[in-house]
Amino acid sequence: MFRIIIFLITLIFIALSITISMLNSEIIELNLHFQKYSAPIPMFLLISFLLGSFLALLFFLSAYIKHKHENITLRKTVKIKEDEIDSMRKNPLRDDH
Repeated sequence: MFRIIIFLITLIFIALSITISMLNSEIIELNLHFQKYSAPIPMFLLISFLLGSFLALLFFLSAYIKHKHENITLRKTVKIKEDEIDSMRKNPLRDDH
């Protein structure tokens, strides 16, 4: 039920965004000091949204890879410790005194 509500809210936001984009289709000029670009406002908004999404994906992907590597290292450490505990259980206690 919750997913349906979220899906409907997303559709409403998309429809609202498309409507606003169609109403504000002025052409603007973006000056980057070395080149000028002219396009409608919705085009620049879409490009900035996609660029921001891509950068966020790269950021979270790097964090995911870091945590995955740390998880693998910790699993190896746990495996070594478990093997050591098992070997200590199998060996009888010795009293050299």
